[in-house]
Amino acid sequence: MGGGRRVARRGELIRAAAGVLVCALACPAAANGQWQVLAESPSETTLIELSSIARAAHRVSFRVRHALRDGQLDLNTQRPMREILAKRMVDCRTRRVATLSRAVFSDHDALIDYQAVRPARAEWKAMTADDPLFKLVCRTL
Repeated sequence: MGGGRRVARRGELIRAAAGVLVCALACPAAANGQWQVLAESPSETTLIELSSIARAAHRVSFRVRHALRDGQLDLNTQRPMREILAKRMVDCRTRRVATLSRAVFSDHDALIDYQAVRPARAEWKAMTADDPLFKLVCRTL
């Protein structure tokens, strides 16, 4: 009878290890989401996801999160905005920034608005050399 218990325990260990592996694969947000505060004010906190930073020549793309606390309303829907997630790109050579996609969320993760544009059609805006975002993503280029 002792052999049967060992087989059962080994099966339990294999199932537990498989469960941990499935959890790690199924939860990519937990595996890759180190956010760093870029700016903070009474109405909003701006964070950048460090693991999303991707460099291609002199351009750097990354994800940004704006956590809103002031009860700001979306102009189109008049719903309270709680969070804005955006994918942005900085051109370190010309000191410009563009927003490639932007998703606005309300309470309970309800999507209010989503916009996306290809990098070739993005609206680029000038940045200063002392901009904290420029310093963070372009410091090694």
